[in-house]
Amino acid sequence: SGAVLPILKILDTYDVNISYINSSSDGSDYQNFIMGLLIENPKIIKMLLDDISSLYQIDIIDYDDSEKSLDNTIFYIRLANEMQKLFDLSTETTMEFISESNRILQILQEKGESPFKVFDYIRRFAYFISRHKGPEFKADIEKLEISESLTLYCIQPPCGSNTYIMDTPEQLAIIDTGYAIYEAEMFNIFKNLFPDWEKKNKTVYITHTDVDHCGLLSKIENIKIYLNEKSADSLIRQYKGIPDYREKNDLGFGYSKLSRIISGYIPPSPDKFEILDRGTPREHSELLQIGNFTIADLEFEVLEGSGGHIYGEMVFVCRKYGIIFTGDILVNISGFSTELAEFNSLAPFLMRSVNVDSKKATLMRKKVIHIAEQIGNTNGKPCIICGGHGPISIIQDGKIVKSIQDPGI
Repeated sequence: SGAVLPILKILDTYDVNISYINSSSDGSDYQNFIMGLLIENPKIIKMLLDDISSLYQIDIIDYDDSEKSLDNTIFYIRLANEMQKLFDLSTETTMEFISESNRILQILQEKGESPFKVFDYIRRFAYFISRHKGPEFKADIEKLEISESLTLYCIQPPCGSNTYIMDTPEQLAIIDTGYAIYEAEMFNIFKNLFPDWEKKNKTVYITHTDVDHCGLLSKIENIKIYLNEKSADSLIRQYKGIPDYREKNDLGFGYSKLSRIISGYIPPSPDKFEILDRGTPREHSELLQIGNFTIADLEFEVLEGSGGHIYGEMVFVCRKYGIIFTGDILVNISGFSTELAEFNSLAPFLMRSVNVDSKKATLMRKKVIHIAEQIGNTNGKPCIICGGHGPISIIQDGKIVKSIQDPGI
C-alpha cells in the first residue's frame, strides 16, 4: 500500500500525464503495474528513468517497434465527444461511459484482445442502438389466437428483448419490455395495436432483470410488476445505485453500465412490485416451481432457473394451451433476422458470455426443452416457444428449428 506514490510524485515533477494504468495481482507479495505515459518532451525520458531507477529496479523489455500503436488517450477523447453528441449525455455521464469502456478494455486486453477490436465493438454497440431509433425502428409483430378470450402479440425490435402482450377483455398482460431508448417507438406500436391502451388495466411480468428486458418498467404508468424475490432484489439494487446480479463481475458490470447509459435506463420504483414467491431457496440447481398466475383462461406455472443466464431467471408455462415464455434461457437463434444476429454478436464479445454460468445455462435449456416436449406429447401438438429474442417457434427433435408462421405449423 502506497508503493506507487513515489512514482506518481516523479511523474508529477516532470509534468507527465498517465494515459493508461492497469494492475493485477497473482497472489504473490508484489503487484504488477502497467502504465502508459504521455511525454510531450522526449528529452526528459532519460532523466525520468534515472529518477525512477533510484527507487525501483528498471528492466528494458524488447518489443516489436513495427507494431501499430494505439494512443488510448486520443481514442478516449474522440469516443467521449462522439457519445456525448450521439446520446446527449452530461459531462458526468460521458465520463462514466469512458470509465466503463476502459474497464472492459483492460480486462479484454489482459485476455489477449486487441484494443482496436475492443474499441470497435463498443462503438458498434452504441451506434447500432442509436441508429435504429425513429424511422429506422422496424419491429416484426406476430399475432396468435391462443384461446377464445386471449390473443397473443409478439413485438420483436431490431435489438433488445421481445415484448409479449396477452390481450384479454379485462386486461393487457405484458411480458418483458425491451430497451428504454425505444420508448416512443414502442408506445406508438402499443397504441396502434390497442386503441384502448390508456384505459385498459395493465400488468407486467418479467422473465429476468437484464436492462434490455426491463427498459419500460419505469415508463408504463399505473402498473404492477410481477416478479420473484431474486429479481425484485436485483431491481432494488439498481434503484439504490448498487451493483445488481449481472454486475457482480467486472465484464458484466462494464457491459451493463454501458447498456444503461446508451439506452437511458431508469430502474422502476419498488412500490410497483408484486412478489410471486416467498421463501424460495437462495441457491438451487433445478427449474423450480415457485408460484403461478392466471391470465383469462390461461393458468401459468412460474418456474425459477438456477441462474445460468442470470440469477433470478424465470420461465412461465401454460400446459393446457401448450405455451412457454422462456426468457433468455431458450431463444430462437435460428430465426434471428440479419440485424438481430449482428446485434446479438456484440454482447458475447464484450462480456465474454451472456451467461453467468454456461454449464447451468445449458442444463436449464435442456430442462425447458424437456418440459416443452412433454407438453407437446400430452397435447398432441408442438408446444409454442416464446423466447426472449427471435420469432415465436416450436420444438422439434429437441431443438428450436421453425417459426410458428412457417407453412405446415
